This record gives sequence, structure tokens and C-alpha cells, in this order.
Amino acid sequence: MRQGGNQMRAIHLYSAAAMAITLALPAQAQTVPPVPTREQIQQPSLPPAQPPSERIVAADDGIERSPCPLANPEFAHIRFTLRGVQFSPVEGIDPAALAPSWSDRVGQELPVSAICDIRDRAATMLRGQGYLAAVRVPPQRIEDGVVRLDILAARMARIEVRGDAGANEALLQRYLSRLEGQPLFNIKAAERYLLLARDIPGMDARLTLRPGGAPGEVVGEVLVTRVPVLFDANVQNFGTHDVGRWTGAARARFAGLTGMGDLTTLAFYATPDLDEQKVVQAAHEMRIGRDGLRIGGSFTYAWTRPGIAGLPIKSDTQVVSLFAAYPVTLTQAHRFTLAGGLDLIDQDIALGAVPLNRDRLRVLGLRAEAGWIDPASVAGRAGYSPAEPRWSLGAALEARQGLRFLGASDDCGPGGAACFLPGAVPLTRVEGKPGAFLLRANVAAEWRPHRSFTLSAAPRAQWASAPLLAYEEFSGGNFTVGRGFDPGTVIGDSGAAVALEARYGSFVPA
Repeated sequence: MRQGGNQMRAIHLYSAAAMAITLALPAQAQTVPPVPTREQIQQPSLPPAQPPSERIVAADDGIERSPCPLANPEFAHIRFTLRGVQFSPVEGIDPAALAPSWSDRVGQELPVSAICDIRDRAATMLRGQGYLAAVRVPPQRIEDGVVRLDILAARMARIEVRGDAGANEALLQRYLSRLEGQPLFNIKAAERYLLLARDIPGMDARLTLRPGGAPGEVVGEVLVTRVPVLFDANVQNFGTHDVGRWTGAARARFAGLTGMGDLTTLAFYATPDLDEQKVVQAAHEMRIGRDGLRIGGSFTYAWTRPGIAGLPIKSDTQVVSLFAAYPVTLTQAHRFTLAGGLDLIDQDIALGAVPLNRDRLRVLGLRAEAGWIDPASVAGRAGYSPAEPRWSLGAALEARQGLRFLGASDDCGPGGAACFLPGAVPLTRVEGKPGAFLLRANVAAEWRPHRSFTLSAAPRAQWASAPLLAYEEFSGGNFTVGRGFDPGTVIGDSGAAVALEARYGSFVPA
């Protein structure tokens, strides 16, 4: 990595709440003040939204689960030898999957009350598989050691939507239609589509089940709340000494303008004097189909004018990003998403009217993201919630390949000669390769030994196949790892770092 004038070293960064240990491969020093890092240009306005603090399904299935009369004292003397259990046929439920509820007792002489235990174990297994089901013991004579049990499982009779879904009502209905027409209602299968509904920007949806008109029928009541416009702003002092410590950001988000599960974002970020740095961003995303596919794009423009006396350095950065993302697995306890996209990055540095550097990057990316939350916290046990679980783990792996077309820069060739020909404008790094391949990995882990106390670790790493141009480099500082240090204090092609943090209190309003 390089720091200032190409000083090579392993660096240890400490702050009150974070520690970074960074090791990197050599890279030559910039000939001008560093170009703004990727994180300075694409920084988030606010931390990401917390998950919902309650479960998304509340079930009042209305199925009777009465005590088993066979457990009464007057039947205590009745015994039988178990040979097997036959469950009533129910479409969608495989009786063989319930065999563990009784198979370990085959051949044993049992009290008749053991039928209650088998019934309850089978019912627990069905509920564990996501079914709203009860198991009953019908009147019978057990002459051959085979017990008959009836399964009563809930089926969705209809879905009723309460509240204003706005322009996204048709999309909401497409998601919810996947819950209807099934022979049985399964909470685990429904969870995906309820979460997709909840992920519609500006919308919150929660399903309550209540008994229907016939035995085993349930009616789904979906309560929808909508916030069509969101605005947030913040002020922080994470900036560089050259550009300015203090910066402010404002962001407006408009949900449901087209009825396609869309979100339009307009953001502005600047230093107080509105001169040293300004960043504007416009982004739009939308949902396609009934399974959660998202596509979108964004445009970012950044002007940087460091206040260096006698040196009128300026840099301009334009970034166009296109992406598509699909949630492969989607539950409250586990998410796995695959995404891909294309970034077109133009960076120019000039001294007054004289161009000094010009980068044109065209990068194709593939990203996998996964997240896990303590299942007991999802269920609200011990005072924890999905928003602040006992433990959580998130990880992302991204592969990025620089392209050699769509107007991408050529490298400078052997010895950098091509960048110093008459009329040529060199790259930000003479040795940089616009067509380089790199891998990025990020992990975020949290553990709460107590609801109000959090320990977190956030390692991140990058490996590059060749020297990179400025925008793609791995950096340390306020926006990544190394709180209290200027963004880009350390920067290089490959590196690793970890931030460790202890927190007291809660981000969730009481």
C-alpha cells in the first residue's frame, strides 16, 4: 500500500471503536494529490434500514388441539404392542416424513397414552415444516398394533388486503397470489412472498391468519402501510484535510412512482462551502415478475477542488452503474442473493485547464451476498428481535473484471511509454491495468451477550491480478477501516483489514 510519498509498510490503525491491520502489495505514489476514493464518491447517506422488529406472520389458525382423553387415569391399564402408524392422506404431506414420530417405538409394549405422545410429536414435526396442522386420534380398535391418526391441515381460502398499497397494488397482488390455490398453507413457503411484499420500497406488509368458514380453512388478512416519500440528511466530519473535514448529505427517495415496485433516489453531498467537493446522484430500481428480480441503474457525478494554495487541482468523476439482483433464498433468518452489473467510470484530473490524468474504466461485476440471523431472535425469544438479534452474520463476495471495450482506456504499455506520447493524457497510475481482475470480500458479524450491548467484527479484503487504477483500489480511512484517518490514508491494489467495535444502547426506537 502507499501512504503519502510511496512509503511502504504494514500499518496499524487504532481508534476508540475500531482497529485495522492492513497489509498490501506495493504501488507507486500518485504524482498529484490522490483522486477521491470510491467510498468518498459512493458513500451511503445513512446506515441501512434495520429489519422489522416483529414476525411477519401471526397465526390464529382456529384448529382445535384438545388434550388426549387416552391419557386419563381410567385408561392407564390398557397396553398394546406398536406395529406401525397410518396417517390419513393429505395432499402435499408425505406420511413417510412423519415416521420419526413413532418408528423408535415399534415392537414395544406401550400404554395407550403413548398414542398422545406420537400424535404430539407428529404435530410438532408438521409445524416445524411450516404447516398449520393438528393431528387427531379418531375412534378405532387397535387389533393389529397399527394406530390410525388423522391430519387436519389449514388451507388458504382467500386473502384480504387492508390498507393503501398505492400504485404498487398490482405487484403486491402478484406476490400474494402465490399463497392462494395451494392445497395446504405453509408458513415457510409464504414467508418468501411476504418478505418480497415487505421489500417493496415504501411498503410494509404483515399477514394475520384467522379461521375461515369451513374446518381447516384460514383467511389471510394482509395489513399494508405505505410511506411514499422518504427524506434523510446527515452531517459528518469524515472528510480529508485537503478537501474538508465537514460534509453534509441530503437524500430524497420516492417509492411507487410507476407501480413496478420502484424506488427513485436523488442525493446531494457537499462540503460546507459548496466548492471543494460536490457529489450528485440519481438512481432508479424496479421489480420484474413475481419472484423478486430487481433491475436498476444509477448516475453519480462528483466535482473535487482541493483547497491547495497555488495549485488549482481539480478532478471530475462520473459513474454509471447498471445492475440486476435476484433473491435465491429469502427468509427472516437467512437470505442469499446473486447480483451482477456493469460500471462505467470516467475520472479526469486537471491542473487548471491542463489535463493531467484520464481514466476510463468499464467493469463487469458478479456479487453473492448472504445473511443469517439467530432463528430464536426471529421468534422474539429472550427479548431479542429480528432488528437486534442475539447474533447475526453477513458476508459478500464480489468478482470484478475490467473490460477492454465500450471506450475503456488502454494501458500505458511497457515502461509506460504510450502514456507520454505527444497529445496523450496518462492514467492515474502509469502501471495500472484497466483490464485487471479483482476479488472483494466483506464480512459483518454481531453478537449481543445482552440486549443493550453489542460486539461486532467487520473484516474486508481485496485481491487484484494486476495494478489497478485509482477508483478500483483498496483503501483505508474513515469510510472503510481506520476511523480517525483521512479516506485513502493507505491505498493499494490488494489488502486486508478488520474493524472491531463495542456498542452500548440501541438503534431501534423504544
